[in-house]
Amino acid sequence: MNLFNYLPGPVTPQKLLDCDDKMLKDHLDAYSQLLSSCRSLLQQWPILKQEIVTLFTVEEGFYLSQECLSILCGFLKEERNILALEATSFILQKYAKSDAILAAIIDCSHSIGDGQDRIKLQNEWENYVQYFITLPERVANRLEIKTPKEFSHENFSYIVVFQIVRSLDFMAESNFFQSARYNLACVSHLVSKFVTYYSNTEAFFHLIDIIIAWTDPNNNDPCKFVRRKLLQTLSQHLHRRAIDKLVVYLFKRCPIYYKNDEQPIKTLLGDNIDSSKDWNEILLYKMPYNVHLKDYKDTTIQENLLYYVATSKKCKDILSNLILSLANVWADVRSKNVTDVNQHMYTSVLLLLAIKYRVILWKQNSDDWDFLQIKTILIRGMSKHLDVMTQEYRCIGMATIELIFKILSDVDSKDREAVHQLKFDYNSMGNTSVEIHKVLKGVTNKCLLDKEHVKPANELSGVNLSKILDLIAFKVDDVDRPVNNSVITCAVKTSEQTKAIVKTIISVKLDELKKHGVDEELDSDDDLQPYDMSNDEPMSAKKKPNYLRDLLEMIRDAKEQETFEVALESAEELVNEQMKFEHKVLAIELLDLFVHLEEKYHVSNFDSIRFNTSVAIVCAHPKDGAEHLCKEIHTDIGRYSIATKIFMLDVLSEAANRIADVRQTEPKPKTETKQKTTDDAISEEVIRRRLINKTRYFHTKRPHPFAKAKKNQFAAVADNFFYPLIGGFGHRQLTLSYQNTKQDVDNILLLKYLSVVGNVILASKNCPKVAIYCKEIIPMILYMRFSPEPKIQTCVISIIASIVMVLPPTILRDEFASMMSEICAWLMDYLNNIDLAMNVSGAKTEAGLFAGQVLHLIEKNLSN
Repeated sequence: MNLFNYLPGPVTPQKLLDCDDKMLKDHLDAYSQLLSSCRSLLQQWPILKQEIVTLFTVEEGFYLSQECLSILCGFLKEERNILALEATSFILQKYAKSDAILAAIIDCSHSIGDGQDRIKLQNEWENYVQYFITLPERVANRLEIKTPKEFSHENFSYIVVFQIVRSLDFMAESNFFQSARYNLACVSHLVSKFVTYYSNTEAFFHLIDIIIAWTDPNNNDPCKFVRRKLLQTLSQHLHRRAIDKLVVYLFKRCPIYYKNDEQPIKTLLGDNIDSSKDWNEILLYKMPYNVHLKDYKDTTIQENLLYYVATSKKCKDILSNLILSLANVWADVRSKNVTDVNQHMYTSVLLLLAIKYRVILWKQNSDDWDFLQIKTILIRGMSKHLDVMTQEYRCIGMATIELIFKILSDVDSKDREAVHQLKFDYNSMGNTSVEIHKVLKGVTNKCLLDKEHVKPANELSGVNLSKILDLIAFKVDDVDRPVNNSVITCAVKTSEQTKAIVKTIISVKLDELKKHGVDEELDSDDDLQPYDMSNDEPMSAKKKPNYLRDLLEMIRDAKEQETFEVALESAEELVNEQMKFEHKVLAIELLDLFVHLEEKYHVSNFDSIRFNTSVAIVCAHPKDGAEHLCKEIHTDIGRYSIATKIFMLDVLSEAANRIADVRQTEPKPKTETKQKTTDDAISEEVIRRRLINKTRYFHTKRPHPFAKAKKNQFAAVADNFFYPLIGGFGHRQLTLSYQNTKQDVDNILLLKYLSVVGNVILASKNCPKVAIYCKEIIPMILYMRFSPEPKIQTCVISIIASIVMVLPPTILRDEFASMMSEICAWLMDYLNNIDLAMNVSGAKTEAGLFAGQVLHLIEKNLSN
């Protein structure tokens, strides 16, 4: 293997700083051919295992690392041999942990260039990051249950953090000691992608803690000022979506040192609020209104936010506008929005702190500030608070008004005497009200710009940086460590010890028999009476869970096949009997369990049990279950595999059918009767059968239409199925329409999604808002009808058919006439194209027949 003599050695500071020339810079094509030829060796794995890994983990610059990763992902996509796939996943695991990633990040940050070269490199870097970040999903889609543990969502997040941290650390130290300069756009893109994909992992929070520790004013690191400037620049280049996910946790985990003049949040973000439009809009127009706390006693987010805003360049104008906006939100208390005390306390604390900071700034340099407008809004809001029946809200209103007017009395002497007499008795309102007043009053003493603010004797210590770095290194390290299991160790005995224990047990039993006068020989069983086992229950019945909590624990902790099987077989029955009486938290927990359940032990009909139980849970808690499933369906790419999302869509669709009861059929007649139906009825029935997969029988003698009429139960929960499925949560865009197109090559997920949308529309028949639903999805239909994929076009025609089936003809003619005319024109054009194809091939396609039936149905409803 003389080849390895020509490969570059391990990475060194000189190579990273471009002091040494790259050995393979001019031989990239030859090296790419060499890597591609390794595919034939993977089927003989693990022959030449170490040599192949060495070839794919060469540590020399970005373009070499990019070539290695793209070739490995190509193997993963095209390979069909399971052994070769396992080999590829092993090499990818070694590659993800290697210094090749570090070399790529540093090299790309060095050579960003200008003009067209810069644009080209940025595009290549974005593709490289996309490959790297989505490796867990790529591997899971191919290896499924054989996916290595390193490619789980949680474990791989530690690998990404490991590469990010060591890259930032090298950049900071090389800049401090060698004055090396870097463009942080590349590493910022990597951090943005990590935050977007892995914001629900422990590694994400560890990364936040590391960033905070690096910029902490109490840090004794000699290059802390370089790290501070580097991280400020990095945060300025973050994507807006990443900032949106990061900002709340950043402000929550940043410590506050009441004895210091400068706080970590300021040293971390610098002047981003003034220089970055994204940071400014998120901090001032989103964060004050869209953060939902679980405990109103924790005011760290509000304290950090208002301190950071008060240190900006235009702090007075920003605070004045923020106070007016918060005061209007605080004053707008109605009977419909008084259920969340934590959220209202969040707004009240922000308002108090904002006014406190504004007063301090006014004292330092008095300016024009309209007190009267604020007081008018607050007094109007106070009257609304007193009209609310909820006692906690009345307490928040009284305490906020009392404290704000006392703060304003320092700069406005008009009502000073009346304000000092403004006192409320909170003790008579209960312990919760006393606690609320204590929290709000304590916040007024936490203005960090106030020299007289309370400085507690004991403060929380900062982040333990070394401990977190050791944990990340431990998670990524490949060293096999011995497992010390004390229970197993204590249970293992030598053969001599085992014999002694058995002899002791036998002797004790013999002594007990002699004491009870049993003199018969022990091995004689002639006189023993047979035990009546007629009423005995089988062991499986004894293990059967009686409650849903027992079911949850049994499936999670099952250590034998019988327990697992018994729990699964009784799951659907238990859910149907008890779930509707249980809390929604348990429903979501059980739903997550069955959606992601793996067949640890073989159970007959496992897939059917898993599916039916999931559907039963959603039917028992349709609002919470449907919203949770839609939220998981719209989760960013990389969280779940395409197969998992398809399973969720199937569950959602079947639950809608069961709630709406669209599959109920009339009993089959004993004797066949001659059918007399019009062509229109036949056409409509053919479409209905195609859409909801059912068989219906028509009789010459029909009952009255209202003889068996009943209310569509789906109407009460239709909003919870439709809107989260169509629009996601908080954004009018589908997460499966952008990133997943790169993964969903055959449009499997998109086709399933469109079919479920059509099914939900069909289940909404006779619902009061069905016309609104149809108007919501028509823009999507008009956009997707021009897709070049025939299957997608067929799905679009199916959704059109669902709309025509559920809308009454009068509404279709009055409100949808123009849209239906446009759809009819498209269907005619579609049929003309199909006629052309039939003239050539001479065969009628199923899609063409279906399109003709739908067109006929639309024209019939529009012409009547």
